[in-house]
Amino acid sequence: MIQIKDLTVKNFMSVGNQTQAVDFNREQLTLVLGENLDQGGDDSGSRNGTGKTTIINALSYALYGKALTNIRANNLINKTNSKGMLVTLHFEKNNVDYRIERGRSPNVLKFFVDEQEQEMTDESQGDSRKTQEDIGALLDMSHDMFKHIVALNTYTEPFLSMRVNDQRQIIEQLLGITILSEKADALKEQTRQTKDAIQEETLKINAIQTANQKIEESIQQLLGRQRAWLAKRTNDIVKLREGIDELEHLDIEQELSNHELLSKWEETDTSRRN
Repeated sequence: MIQIKDLTVKNFMSVGNQTQAVDFNREQLTLVLGENLDQGGDDSGSRNGTGKTTIINALSYALYGKALTNIRANNLINKTNSKGMLVTLHFEKNNVDYRIERGRSPNVLKFFVDEQEQEMTDESQGDSRKTQEDIGALLDMSHDMFKHIVALNTYTEPFLSMRVNDQRQIIEQLLGITILSEKADALKEQTRQTKDAIQEETLKINAIQTANQKIEESIQQLLGRQRAWLAKRTNDIVKLREGIDELEHLDIEQELSNHELLSKWEETDTSRRN
């Protein structure tokens, strides 16, 4: 159980440069009424505009870094001073003391546990995601749950007007069964990743099959060339063997004699013509 001890604000919405504090560290209920002296200070409407909503907005901003409505963080800074906005929330849970300091212009986010400041991971924007995750885990309550259960106000959409899915989320948080939805979401994400992986592998397989088909076509072309080359070689061998066989059966002496007779005949024929 979280016990809020005190809340201080400076240059936050209607609160100016003078730091204002609200002490919640008491056993009784704390009733904030406000008194608008500009409207007479009585009960005839003078309770409005005294900063009551500012207090709950400051509590929301300290815990979650945002107001109850969709007001931009920079618009929460007091318009008169336009800088130096700081909200400090001091609370206790399970006998452990916590303090959050959050502000804008300059940007600030500090988280203390038993007066020990926790290490920041990103101070450039004054808003550490990791630190906010630690705070969220400590609260164990979403901002929507905070608005519907803690900060009851006219700015938040009534529960019965919410979409069914949003109602389910609130009910699951109340019953502490959000882990089921988280597991379902994790399963959906895992299924999506698996489908993406399958699609990626399918594309790879198709690409490999296409490449293999081209390689197979190249192999068939090479085999066709090989068969043509082997057929030509066989034909050439047959012709060479036939030529060798003819040479083996050739009468060399007779061929030389015929050649000699031919030469003599050509000489005689040439002399006759001359």
